[in-house]
Amino acid sequence: SKYRTLSRLLNNERLPRSGGCLVEPFVGSGTVFLNTDYQRYVLCDSNEALINFFTTLTSCTEELINKARPLFSATNSEAYYQLKGKFNETALKRDRSYEDRLNLAALFLYLNRHCFNGVWRTNKKGEFNVPFGRKKYRFPEEEMCQFAEKARRTRAEFLCVDFRRTLRAQYLLTSPDTVIYCDPPYLPESKTADFRSYTAAGFTPDDHRDLVSYLLDASQDYGARVVISNSDTKETRAIYAPFKLHRLNVHRSVSANGQRRGKAAEVIGVLDGRERYVSAPRRAGKTFSAAMEAAS
Repeated sequence: SKYRTLSRLLNNERLPRSGGCLVEPFVGSGTVFLNTDYQRYVLCDSNEALINFFTTLTSCTEELINKARPLFSATNSEAYYQLKGKFNETALKRDRSYEDRLNLAALFLYLNRHCFNGVWRTNKKGEFNVPFGRKKYRFPEEEMCQFAEKARRTRAEFLCVDFRRTLRAQYLLTSPDTVIYCDPPYLPESKTADFRSYTAAGFTPDDHRDLVSYLLDASQDYGARVVISNSDTKETRAIYAPFKLHRLNVHRSVSANGQRRGKAAEVIGVLDGRERYVSAPRRAGKTFSAAMEAAS
């Protein structure tokens, strides 16, 4: 859970707790959004179901609460799999009505709270495929209202886009007080611990390299403060070498193997747009390698 690392993430040397505009290409659960105080938020994710939930919650709060609350009485596996099938059937529709989007948002909340480990994962067809988690959860009405109120007050933008599109949007980056925070799928600690497939497309080491390249551009071209979180592995340190990396130990709550849960090493990486390791002369198409050389 990102909540466990907030005290070490949110400070002026890493991710400022407040400011002008916070851009999150991987908004996930919205923990950082809820625990910071920026004037403006641009919250993006490639998970269409997640963004539909956030936009529906923000614009139709009462309707979504009324639709989702009865679902939380379905606490057995038979009901869970029936609702999972209904979600997948509706999600695969090309043309969705308002009622479809409302149903998807309600089902997303139910499935996310009742699936195994609370993990959202889809197969190559885009179907949600996480098994039943067997725990009973209370309906989070208060938290939903708090999220929706803050999203409306800050006029948060929710965009279902790949990080490349987010970080190419110049209008998001030209403001001098823009901060970018990225919490992409983590690089695995071992070959047997691979867990990248939150969406059908997955997230590969090459995607991480692309992300670094785009973030370097944002830092160099616009002076944006950039902060990332990821696992602390040799591969992570190689790919994110242009960043100033800070190591921390966290408690792992998601693992298929219960014995693997517990302490895990992560890194927080920072580019502030002015440091030596991102100020090397740039060559067309060589942003990543130039920054790597400057960091050495």
